Amino acid sequence: MEETGEGSIKYAIKQVGDRYYPVIVDEEASGHYEINNPLTGGALSYKSAEAAEAYIQRARAKEQQG
Repeated sequence: MEETGEGSIKYAIKQVGDRYYPVIVDEEASGHYEINNPLTGGALSYKSAEAAEAYIQRARAKEQQG
């Protein structure tokens, strides 16, 4: 799992098979939470690591805007 955490929320990318899942890292619980896809209700996943990283960058930008 690749971890990145420049803001107050830490994100990571979890790979399972050929899918990439952006997740929120919870250091206190020593675990992570998958992010739900608002369209399907399931876990948000991508076919490429670059797309998952782009999601994390957008989430960070949104977090900084407040």
